Amino acid sequence: MPPSQAEPEPVLRISAVRAGYRGRPVLTGFDLTIGAGETFALLGPNGAGKSTVARVASGLMRPELGDVRLCGQNIWDGGAPARRIGLAPQECALFAALTIRENLSVMAKLGGGDRESRSRQVTSAIERTDCTLRADQRVATLSGGWKRRANLAAALVGRPALVVADEPTEGVDAPTRRAIATALRQTVADGAGCLLISHDPAFVEMAADRIGVMSEGRLIAEGAREALLRQTFGDCKLLIVRFDEPPPASTAAALAEAGMAEADGALSWRVIDRDVMARAQALSGMVDQAGGEMAIRKPGIDELVARLLERAA
Repeated sequence: MPPSQAEPEPVLRISAVRAGYRGRPVLTGFDLTIGAGETFALLGPNGAGKSTVARVASGLMRPELGDVRLCGQNIWDGGAPARRIGLAPQECALFAALTIRENLSVMAKLGGGDRESRSRQVTSAIERTDCTLRADQRVATLSGGWKRRANLAAALVGRPALVVADEPTEGVDAPTRRAIATALRQTVADGAGCLLISHDPAFVEMAADRIGVMSEGRLIAEGAREALLRQTFGDCKLLIVRFDEPPPASTAAALAEAGMAEADGALSWRVIDRDVMARAQALSGMVDQAGGEMAIRKPGIDELVARLLERAA
């Protein structure tokens, strides 16, 4: 293939990586590729290895074996590749005594460039994360949501090739979730790649192009979100029955007999099936009498992760 037609290198390529802590392997033979212009969300239970992947991808953890490349270059070949990675860690990594703008100025200075260029980088990151109203406020005085925005803004200084965002919406409200999703989408639209670690299904729906599900250090499924949902559930729907208080024992027994699974201390009952409408009609009178409510929708990210983990067990 002529050079002009060669496929571009992915932003991130993790190949056959082995990594762990104190001799205990967490990742073994782990592979992951993220292209320019896409957000890859890594999902799974606590302890699955997601944060280890984030540390390896961002250059904070050197694997025992394997290869990690940023835009085709080994991230351990000098400092240049690592400076093209923007990390928004789970814990806020900003100086509490400084303002948002001052923190971002420190990040810009670490990346090099003249004063005018650094000023543009800082302004761009502030505007992209919608932090303008709080830009000159000390981080110590910010609410949790504003700290999350500022934490991401620091990762976006200098237009990195790869953004690694570890639980960027933990504890935030809906407007902040939307602002962070918009910032990531705009950054990816400019050509960056993004590795997103999240337990927030609503945010993953907003921000991710592809998703991967991890279990015990392995990637057990990956692909476009809608494609994975179709492959896993086909035309099945989710029937949910909710109660404000636990239902009578007779109602709970009838729901269980109908194949519904209990959750939330019997306040919620769920089943995924092709013909949930027939079940809903059969149960509606009893549920109404017990003060419950019914809803039918397509299975989402939570159901997808649960089903894939169940299959992998």
